[in-house]
Amino acid sequence: MASRPKPPKSDAAQPAAITEPVEQAAAPDLGVNAAAVEPDETSPDENSARLAQLFHRLNIVKIVFVDDKAEVQTDVGAIVKVLAGKPTASDALARFFPGVELALDNEALQEQVGARLGELDTEGLTALRDVLAAQTEDSAEREALGRLQTLLPETTMAHLLTPHAWHDRRAELIAECSEDRRTLFLFDQELEVDDANLGFAKGSDIIRDMAEKEKAGFGTRWFCGMLTHTVDKGDEVASWRRLEKEEKIDLRFFMPIAKANLDDAPAFYAAVYRTLINTYCETMKGLASSAFGAALKDALERFSDLDPIDFEHMIVKSSEVEGVSELDTLIRLYGIIQKDQVKAHILQHAAVGDFSLAARTVKEIADIGRELSATAQERLHKLRWEELYESEQLINGYNDPLRNGDIFEVGEGEGLKLWVLIAQPCDLMVRSNGERVREDNFKVAVLAPLRRRPLGETAPKDGLSFSLDHYDHDGAQSAVVQLADATPANLHVLDLAVLNKDGRCQLGAASDPALSLPSKAWENRDGKLRSHFSKVTKQIEDARTAHKDAVATLLAAAVIPRGSPKKAFAKYGSYDSGGFAYPIRRCGRIRDPLAASLLTAYSRFLARDAYEHDYSRA
Repeated sequence: MASRPKPPKSDAAQPAAITEPVEQAAAPDLGVNAAAVEPDETSPDENSARLAQLFHRLNIVKIVFVDDKAEVQTDVGAIVKVLAGKPTASDALARFFPGVELALDNEALQEQVGARLGELDTEGLTALRDVLAAQTEDSAEREALGRLQTLLPETTMAHLLTPHAWHDRRAELIAECSEDRRTLFLFDQELEVDDANLGFAKGSDIIRDMAEKEKAGFGTRWFCGMLTHTVDKGDEVASWRRLEKEEKIDLRFFMPIAKANLDDAPAFYAAVYRTLINTYCETMKGLASSAFGAALKDALERFSDLDPIDFEHMIVKSSEVEGVSELDTLIRLYGIIQKDQVKAHILQHAAVGDFSLAARTVKEIADIGRELSATAQERLHKLRWEELYESEQLINGYNDPLRNGDIFEVGEGEGLKLWVLIAQPCDLMVRSNGERVREDNFKVAVLAPLRRRPLGETAPKDGLSFSLDHYDHDGAQSAVVQLADATPANLHVLDLAVLNKDGRCQLGAASDPALSLPSKAWENRDGKLRSHFSKVTKQIEDARTAHKDAVATLLAAAVIPRGSPKKAFAKYGSYDSGGFAYPIRRCGRIRDPLAASLLTAYSRFLARDAYEHDYSRA
C-alpha cells in the first residue's frame, strides 16, 4: 500500500507535494458488519478504513485543506505579535535570539530580531516555527490540524495550504479534478487574511466563487466542506442553514464540519459522510421541490376548473348521502389531483434521470459504516409517528367524527388507561338523519385496551394482540392493543367527544349555540344524542320530584349510560342538573392503513380456530 505523503511545513519550501498524486489503492471490503459497529466503539484505524472505502467508492484521491493556520510566519512582525500577546514566550524564544532583550520596551527590538533572523539556517527557521506555533493563542487549533493527518486514509493524498498558496494554485488544483480522480476541498471559514488581491477573506467566499464559475463540478469532480472552529460539534446542520442565508451559498455546494470533530474519529467520519452525500441529497430534494411546486400549480388550476355542479355533487351532495364531512371529501379530492400531478412532473425524463442518478450514487455508499445519531433517530421516529398517528389537535379541533382507530384516555390520575376504538368504518358512519345503520347493535364497535411497552421492547405477535410501533416518546416507544380484552363500546357516550374541542365525553344541560359541527349529519346527531340523554335526565328528575335528592342520586348512579358494559367502566360517569360528564377523552388516532390493519387483526382474532381437545393424550 502506498504511504500517504506528509504535508509540507511550508508550501513555499515543498511545492512538489501538491503535484504528485498517489494512486488510490483498493480499499478493504468492510462488509455489512461495518455499519453495525457503534460509532463510539470504533478505533481510529477502523474509521480510517471506512473513510478509505467511502473515498474509493466516490473516486476521491485527494484532500486539500485551506487554513490560515497552515503555516506560522517567522518574520519580525510575527515575533513581536507573539511577545505582545504572551510576554512569557521570551523564555522559549531566547535561544534563537542570543543577546537580544525580548521585551516590547526594547526600542531596538525589531532591528535586533531582524538581524538574528537573517542568521538562522533552514533548520533553525523550522525549529523557530515550531516554537512559535506552540506559543500562539491558536496553538490548540494547529495541533488539531495535525490530528487531521491521522484520521485520513493512507491511500489518500492530503495537502494543507495557506490562503496565499490556494490563490496561487487554485486553477491547477481544480484542473487536476476529474470524475475518476475527485478531490475533497475543505476550507476554514475565518481565514484571517488581509490581502485584497486574493479576492476572498473567508472559506465561504472561495466556495461561492467555485459555485458561480464551475457549478457542474460539485459532486462530479469535487466536493466542498468548511472545516472550521466557528461551528460547534453537533450543530453543523443548523449552521449549514444559517450560513446559506448569511453567505448566500446554495445548500448543495457545502457542508460545515466542526474542528472539534478532529478529536473524535467516529464523529469526524460521520461529518465527512454528511458532506459527501449532501450534494446528491440536495439534488434530489431540489428536483422533488421543483416537481412539487409545478404539481401544486397545475393541481390548483385543475381544481379551480372544476364545474360548480360537479364540485357541489362531489363535496356536498355525496358527502351528505354517505354521512361524510365535506372537508374530508374535499381533502380526498385534492389528494387525487395532487398525487397524479406530482407523479407526472417528477417522472419527466430529465428530472427522473437526474434524480435516479443522485439516488443511485447515495445508495452505493449508504451502507459504509454510517450510523444514525441519537438526535437523528429522534427526528426520524417523530416523523414516523406523524405518519402512523394523528394528533388530538387535528381531530378534536375540527370536531372530527369517530373513526376506527380513535384512541381514548379513560379514568383519572394513576388509574388512567388507554383504549382503542375498533369498528367497521361503514358501521361507524353517521348518516344524514343523524343515526347509524345499526345504531343499537352491540357488535358495531369495541374498545380494546392499549398498553405501552417498555422502551426498546417490541410486542409479541401472537394473534391475541396488535403491535403499534413508534406510539409514544416521540415515536421511540411501541405499544400493544390487547384484542382478547376488547369490550363492546357505547357509541352514544363516545360520540360526545365529537361535540367538544378538547375531546372530552361530556354533555351540558343546554346546547352550545357556538358549536359548529363538520356536517349536517352530525348536526342531526347532536339532536339525537340530546334526545337520548334527555330521557335519562327525565327519569332522574322525576325521581327527584317524587323521592327527593337521595333517591335521585342513587338512581343516577344506576341508569346513566356507561362507555362500556365492562365492569371497569361502571364507575365512570356522573350526572349533574341535566348534564353528563365522563372521565373519557379522545386523545389521538391511528391513521390508515395501520388502523385498517388493526381492524383486520381483530377480525382474524374473532375468526380464529377453536380445536377439540385431544382426549387421547395421557
